[in-house]
Amino acid sequence: MSVNLLDLLKDQVTGSLVSNASKFLGTSSDNTSSAISSIFPALLGKLVDQGADDQEGAKSILDLVKGTDDSILDDIGGIFSKGSGSVNGLLNSGSGLLSALLGNKVGGIVDLIAGSSGMKSSATSSLLKMAAPFIFGIIKRQVANKGISGLMGLLSGQKNHVKSALPAGMGSLLGLSSLGGDLIGKAKGAVGGGVDAGKRVVGGSMDAGKKVVGGTMDAGKKVVGGGVDAGKKAMGGAANMAGSAVDTASSAGGSIFKWLIPAVLILGIAGYFGLNKTGCNAIDSAADTVSNTAGSVVEGAGDMAKGAADAAGDAAKGAADMVGGAFSNINEAAKGALSSIKFAAGSAGSQMMDFIDGGFKGDGKVTFKNLTFASGSAAISGSTAAEVDNLAAILKAYPDVKIQIDGYTDSTGNADSNVTLSQSRADAVKSRLVAQGIDGSRLMTTGHGAANPVASNDTKEGQAQNRRIEATILK
Repeated sequence: MSVNLLDLLKDQVTGSLVSNASKFLGTSSDNTSSAISSIFPALLGKLVDQGADDQEGAKSILDLVKGTDDSILDDIGGIFSKGSGSVNGLLNSGSGLLSALLGNKVGGIVDLIAGSSGMKSSATSSLLKMAAPFIFGIIKRQVANKGISGLMGLLSGQKNHVKSALPAGMGSLLGLSSLGGDLIGKAKGAVGGGVDAGKRVVGGSMDAGKKVVGGTMDAGKKVVGGGVDAGKKAMGGAANMAGSAVDTASSAGGSIFKWLIPAVLILGIAGYFGLNKTGCNAIDSAADTVSNTAGSVVEGAGDMAKGAADAAGDAAKGAADMVGGAFSNINEAAKGALSSIKFAAGSAGSQMMDFIDGGFKGDGKVTFKNLTFASGSAAISGSTAAEVDNLAAILKAYPDVKIQIDGYTDSTGNADSNVTLSQSRADAVKSRLVAQGIDGSRLMTTGHGAANPVASNDTKEGQAQNRRIEATILK
């Protein structure tokens, strides 16, 4: 009986990893545990799909396994107790493994698990990287010197364990066709099953009709007409049942199956006009041709749809990479610390995290909502500086990101003085960011005075909206 790797991970890794990772990331143990319960089956499922039945896939996995330091299994707590440097080593190792195993699917997995576990995407991403080396370490200890055949046998034995543990939607996201988790595979299976069912019903009914007709002919009885009529009724019922099967299949596979309905009706008409041996054989052959052709069309359509989906995914990823290229370099320790920050709703930090977690869609501009200055001054008011500090925390996590800081005023007072004041306030935000450890070369400032108002300057409320600081990511 094959060992259950998920049980081994649960016994040897999960408890300690959840305890230490939740403290490091600033997340609750319940949310972290929920995320881990999805992460391990997802990663193992991808490994099984890639290497259980494919020697080349298994070879690629074995190369990754051999490069994994399985000693991490012996002292999980020690990794975290040694500080951020040790954890960063774990994160970097996991990042490489995920890139090799999952490619461009990492973001989708993070979003799915974050949504189901209640963790933030940034914390989920870090936890996914932390978890990867442990599953490779477990596999390394199991296969030892057993080579590719040993690895393939181990992975093959995990199929049922993974099927029962995969979170909803994960099989489709990862395209785990060998585990029955690929949506396209499911559609093809439903369509094929519908066509096969129709074929079996039609074939069975035709066989029954043939037996009735043949029997009446052989016996010389006067029930030939009744036999034909029975065949006609059987065929009519078969046509209706096959039509329903095709309708069901069509709903799963798409409008491509509409052309099958006339073919089934033709079979019914053939039954109406009588069934002799030759006619039944011809109909049998036609049914086989229709079914087999339909199966080929479905498979081709499924492959085309999968290819189109993959191409669309690649295109979307390429666009996101272009927009979010500045975010590719990550300080994992600083990113992990973001999970402990409670961003005020609508704050600059909240807007920036939404931009990152949302796949870098939009113009990358955020507006400080809770930042105020003393009247006519560039001095930041008291606790409102926390909004600047939160933005600094994000910039620390993404050290290649540069921003443009723009200051604006309302239209009251002298225009030149307003430009000077808006520049001073933008510079004050920059100074605060630098004081928080952000390199000043990453920060550009401009004062615009009363230009580009976002509301009417005829009301106090409008003037308050126009007095603002904006930060825009420089691409």
